[in-house]
Amino acid sequence: MEQRNRNFLGIMILVFGIIFLLQKLNILPVAIFFTGWWTLLLIIPALFSMSKQGVTVGNAVLLILGIFFFFNERGWNLSGFLMPAILIAIGIGLLLKRN
Repeated sequence: MEQRNRNFLGIMILVFGIIFLLQKLNILPVAIFFTGWWTLLLIIPALFSMSKQGVTVGNAVLLILGIFFFFNERGWNLSGFLMPAILIAIGIGLLLKRN
């Protein structure tokens, strides 16, 4: 990961941590978080990685896990679909992989 990307990611994580701490301390009483907000910490890096490196097995699996956990947090029980989705992502990733 190049230095600029690492700095951006570090700043974003730091900002999320500070906002979360201020909310827990009741200094920032605004409800800026929604049910399943933490899944964005999986989804956004996966999409960022896909935009920079293309679709790989790793970022596809990370995206699927993030989406799975997001829907699970929102009340949709998709547990029976997780394994097939991961296997499909791995298969597509292997087919699209260029040597």
